[in-house]
Amino acid sequence: MSKAFSFVPLDERRSQTKPRTTGLTLVKDYQTGLAALEDALDVVADYVDIFKFVTGSTRLLDRDFVKAKTALLRKYQIKPYLGGQFQEYVLHTMGLDAFPRHLKEARDLGFEIVEVSDNVVPLAEGVRKGLLDQIRDLGMTPIGEVGDKRENSSARDVIDDVKAALAEGSAMAMIEGQELLVDGAPNEELIALLKEEVDVDRCMFEISSPYVGSTQPQIHAGKKFLLKTFGPDVNLGNILLVDALETEAGRVGLAAAGPLSY
Repeated sequence: MSKAFSFVPLDERRSQTKPRTTGLTLVKDYQTGLAALEDALDVVADYVDIFKFVTGSTRLLDRDFVKAKTALLRKYQIKPYLGGQFQEYVLHTMGLDAFPRHLKEARDLGFEIVEVSDNVVPLAEGVRKGLLDQIRDLGMTPIGEVGDKRENSSARDVIDDVKAALAEGSAMAMIEGQELLVDGAPNEELIALLKEEVDVDRCMFEISSPYVGSTQPQIHAGKKFLLKTFGPDVNLGNILLVDALETEAGRVGLAAAGPLSY
């Protein structure tokens, strides 16, 4: 269907159609039901590429509901994504030997992307690569998350870990949202180094969350900073479902910040 006001031009740098390889928008979700989700996707599915079941919340959901939800997402060309803190929990409580069974369940439930993170439970040297390989071997896409939720790492440490995650086989490096902020403001040192040293098309930048103490003005300022720094096709993660349309408007210059070239 044609869009309203289709004669009004949009920023040509923005990838408009799915499946996209850049300019990905990852939405995060805890408990949206099927009816509410389909209602929302009828409006915003064109602007959502990946849908993240956050933390370990999937463990609390009915199995048939999870399968129905991942099937609904695929209907709209949206990839279901299993958040990394669940994998951390499994590794911490059950050990490495439990990981193959865990991954088979993820695949059977319809997940296409599985995240490996160590921002709460640290991984020993070399373990992350093995986990990423297991995910890929089962036909899913592995994503390695970089950074710490509790305190800022040095910019150099984050850069080195991004490079390591990509070298180990991560399809993209998911950069923890807390690392992108310092005292509520964008971490300009880190972002400048990323721009200089890393292929940012292979990075996903998490937007910080009110759950970890960021205010809404800080969250929107951080998102605007990333869009102005990297352009409309930057990969953005942890967008709330309710903010999906506003985020796309920001990408193409239709939001309150105005055109990115202004």
